[in-house]
Amino acid sequence: MIKILRYLFYGSRPYIAIHYIFPTAFGIFLGARIFNEPIYFLKSCLVLLSVFFSFQASVILNDFNDTRADTISKKRTPINDGDISTREYQKLAVICLITSFVLAVGISYRTFLIVILGNILHFSYSSKPFRLKRFYPLSIFLLALGALLAAIAGYSLYEPSRPFLSFPLRASIFVVVPLFLALNFRDLADYEGDLKTDTTTLFTLIGLKNGRIVNAVMVLLSYISLPIILRYPLLFAACIPLGVASSYVCIQKDFRERRIFLLYFVLIGVLTVLFNLNPSIITT
Repeated sequence: MIKILRYLFYGSRPYIAIHYIFPTAFGIFLGARIFNEPIYFLKSCLVLLSVFFSFQASVILNDFNDTRADTISKKRTPINDGDISTREYQKLAVICLITSFVLAVGISYRTFLIVILGNILHFSYSSKPFRLKRFYPLSIFLLALGALLAAIAGYSLYEPSRPFLSFPLRASIFVVVPLFLALNFRDLADYEGDLKTDTTTLFTLIGLKNGRIVNAVMVLLSYISLPIILRYPLLFAACIPLGVASSYVCIQKDFRERRIFLLYFVLIGVLTVLFNLNPSIITT
């Protein structure tokens, strides 16, 4: 069990896993507020765990598909480090996927379909014959869309009949647009591998130096977009300093993803307080 947990929380994966938990929790919060219902604790735990294990399965799948690129980029993964055999890693992926499906079925048929759709999206993103991660900016849009699906999965606890149609438009924009602007930084560590495996990213298109600058600007814009989307100018007081700090991290040669995520988590904390104090900001 300890060995399995070590692979689930390998490298920067705990931060990315938490990132997927946030939109799911946001969807739960949104549904509870819109329909004036209490938080369904058991179902909420089930959907959060379902999304978590679905994400783990997609990460393992991506590791298999990116083995050559990760080796070129000297990126640490359980496969490249030789910490686990291919067969054991495949078994772990299957366990995560089945666990995710079982948890989703325990909630509702509609939630199960949303989780399946999320897995189809991630399969199309990383695996042949599609491997849509090769095509920029479609690759970034798919990652943002995956977060939106996680939010809709949480929301479906309260609106199981038509969660896609009734999910608020502003909430969709709130999830997709900032992430679409911000997520280029995920490709920075993969530059060498992407360059030699014909994977198009912001950095392979315009070069590493220019890419760092453009990425930093886009990260800042992602933070600035939030008060505009929410129509809440006071949020600039938090978003501007956090955005500037994140941009500074992005242009450093000693780039560390962890620092970006830590600043992002501070933003999530601010938004959590704001939404609880004034839910109408996002529910109307």
